[in-house]
Amino acid sequence: MKAVKFHRAGAGFFRSLAFSLSCLLVFGQLIAFAGQRNPKPKSPALSDDQRIAHVLSRLTFGARPGDFERVKAMGVDAFINQQLDPDSLDAGAVSARLRGLQTLRMATPVIIEQYTPPKPSVMPSPVPARSPDNAPAQKLIAENPPNPLGQTPQIANPNMSTMASEMQMDAKKEEEGRMSAPSETRKAPDMMATPGDLQTIPSAPKPMPAPKNPQMIVTELQRAKLLRAVYSERQLYEVMVDFWENHFNIFANKDDDRYLLTGYDRETIRPFAVGRFRDLLGATAHSPAMLFYLDNWRSSVPRPYAATKTKPAGIDGGLNENYARELMELHTLGVDGGYTQKDVLEVARCFTGWTIQKPNEQGLFLYRPGLHDDGEKIVLGHRILPSGGPADGERVLDILATHPATARFIATKLARRFISDEPPKSIIDRAAAVFLKTDGSIRETLRAIVTSPEFFSNTVYRAKMRSPFEYVAAAMRALNAETDGDRPVLDAIGRMGQPVFGRITPDGYADRSDQWLSSGAMIARFNFASALATNRLKGTKIDVARLLSGVDEAKKDSVAAKFVRLTVSGDLSKGTRAVLEKTLQSDAAANPAAPAPNPGANVAVGYDARANVKSAPGAPYITELVTLLIGSPEFQQR
Repeated sequence: MKAVKFHRAGAGFFRSLAFSLSCLLVFGQLIAFAGQRNPKPKSPALSDDQRIAHVLSRLTFGARPGDFERVKAMGVDAFINQQLDPDSLDAGAVSARLRGLQTLRMATPVIIEQYTPPKPSVMPSPVPARSPDNAPAQKLIAENPPNPLGQTPQIANPNMSTMASEMQMDAKKEEEGRMSAPSETRKAPDMMATPGDLQTIPSAPKPMPAPKNPQMIVTELQRAKLLRAVYSERQLYEVMVDFWENHFNIFANKDDDRYLLTGYDRETIRPFAVGRFRDLLGATAHSPAMLFYLDNWRSSVPRPYAATKTKPAGIDGGLNENYARELMELHTLGVDGGYTQKDVLEVARCFTGWTIQKPNEQGLFLYRPGLHDDGEKIVLGHRILPSGGPADGERVLDILATHPATARFIATKLARRFISDEPPKSIIDRAAAVFLKTDGSIRETLRAIVTSPEFFSNTVYRAKMRSPFEYVAAAMRALNAETDGDRPVLDAIGRMGQPVFGRITPDGYADRSDQWLSSGAMIARFNFASALATNRLKGTKIDVARLLSGVDEAKKDSVAAKFVRLTVSGDLSKGTRAVLEKTLQSDAAANPAAPAPNPGANVAVGYDARANVKSAPGAPYITELVTLLIGSPEFQQR
């Protein structure tokens, strides 16, 4: 590709360019969707280079410099087998980057103890004082922490409108509390004895040390997720952790879930991400974070009580159907899985008594026999005998994990993630059969999908759209970025529409390209690409000299070819190439007398024009070249 020297042309230039690339991507995806609905005759097989690029884009968060050559040397099949065995890969490098995130290693009770605001101290009742100036001690008021998740996504699933409304109301109340809370915690003044009193009034206890900011818990978990996606050698494993955390979605900012989510990631999802589905399903069912999020911790058999002198007769407790419904609709069978409302009620009865030991103090799973409905239940035609206790819930999990509808639902979601938005029926059938034959082995179901002819079909090459999280991780990997994964990057992902752990409803973010296709989303991506290329992301830096090691920056053709290889494996469409050529040959780009870049110009919302200014990478034409390629349709697709 011919490269011509150019300089920054200001905000108008970037807006025009971003719009052009956005249109190119949107229309290109619409054409791709039409092609999937009306498939063309059998096309040629993928070339060897395309197979490598394809497996790197689907089994990882994106290729790093040198990955293409490494996979080419070892072979695609060997690479797939290696990624399917994450324990064989070294995790030391990413572990070192996570060392400073202290909450990742804390037990849940410790997190709650250190990060919850202190409760007001109970003051002793003083002897009536003679002085009218003796005022009672003030209560301690703790500031409610801000929401670390950025903007709140819109509810997309009308079938869950009631639960979503409740969660939105919780989030709204929390935000109102945050806005009305004082900026500093007030201390209670000491109560001193008044001369002449018969008894000395004790002074108030000293206030407890201010708790650590609860926002840090979620932020550190978000940072860890991004750092693992960018730097871990166990790429397929991290892809699957991301897949399951979206499948078994929990909204981080629902009250006490902010304290429980770290244990959910560490103890519920990660140990079983490529293991046996029944084990993973059981871990989520026992998870305090899930029990709290879907309100099962408050579900119990209704308990009538007799009237007293001060209280009429009534009923304590009662069933909560949230977990039972989502367990079948979203976690296992799917919405068309053949269950009825009667099954929902029976499953809810089976999980009564599955609760949490003091959610705001210990946050540990607890089974309470007194809350359990010990009567007989019928679930999907299976009789569950009375007096089963916690075994009732385990029996339900056994039934669901081995159900053919569950096998098909999980196979479809995996095929959609790794193959296309509308995966072929042939691969769904085979993957579902493997799931049932191997007792729900996630690893073997994955193997059936990523080694299939459908996976390597020419029609699915670059047919998936990267989500905002995947897009940011891929950009970091392609440019060998050094990042701390902190708020500037996390907020950028949120502005693109996918706050990490920020989906309110339990359906998770959709894994379809049309979820992310809009002109506003494309502009947000292009703004991120520009900030990354010009080192305007605080805490993140790219080193162009290192990327261009062995390439003469004065030879623009060589520089352009190197970055095309790093970002899109050398594979540019005619449309994208035309946009790039037109841009590079524009009057503004070709004018050698154009002024040098102004760090304050064209600053997108949320980016720091002063960040890393002294280390702004390379010549101006290089930063614009990188911006264009990271913002290109080919890079945003996988």
